[in-house]
Amino acid sequence: MFWSDQLIVSTSRRAFSHKMLQLTKRLQEGISLINATDINKVKGLLGRVCASLCAGHSQVFSEEEEEKLSASLGLPVEKTRQLIYTNIYIMQQAAHGMVRPTFLGEQLQACELTPDRANVFVEHWTTHAKQIVETLRQQSLSEKQLADISWELHLKTASSGCARQTHPIAHLQLNLSNSKEPSSTKVGPTESVVMQFNQDQLYQLYDQIEQIQANLDALR
Repeated sequence: MFWSDQLIVSTSRRAFSHKMLQLTKRLQEGISLINATDINKVKGLLGRVCASLCAGHSQVFSEEEEEKLSASLGLPVEKTRQLIYTNIYIMQQAAHGMVRPTFLGEQLQACELTPDRANVFVEHWTTHAKQIVETLRQQSLSEKQLADISWELHLKTASSGCARQTHPIAHLQLNLSNSKEPSSTKVGPTESVVMQFNQDQLYQLYDQIEQIQANLDALR
């Protein structure tokens, strides 16, 4: 996803890792380009990236604009594109992890981005985080979206000789709709997925949902 023109990330996520950015050689090269770029131009470029992410546009600059930007920065077009996509990637990863601004700054400095430029990212993330996450959520890569949930609780007896030893089993039915269809044409769920949970599994699911909610609340 890093080097594609798509600005969409899936908002479904695994348990959050303490490390937001994996410092690959490609990312390190991009960070070096940011460090070597005038900070005012970094602000302008990042502002344009954030505006595109908020609007859900699939491309930040046209080819003509990239050429003009390259001339302004004194860089080959390929290096300019690497600079642009490094900015995109950092903001996408922040959105994917739903991180706090201070944590973003710490992660960027750990990747050797200079403190003043890391602060530029923190400021833009503080301003645009909520809208970026919401836009990316609406542009989910999945063709299915959750329409509603129904559930049933069953008590399963351990054995015929121990009628009092019962185990609660929950059945969750997730009714899915096609996210690609306009809302006006949706008649009802297009697919149902039934899942079974015992008590321990339900607690684990609840804990995961609590972590997601905590990260969402942190963006408000």
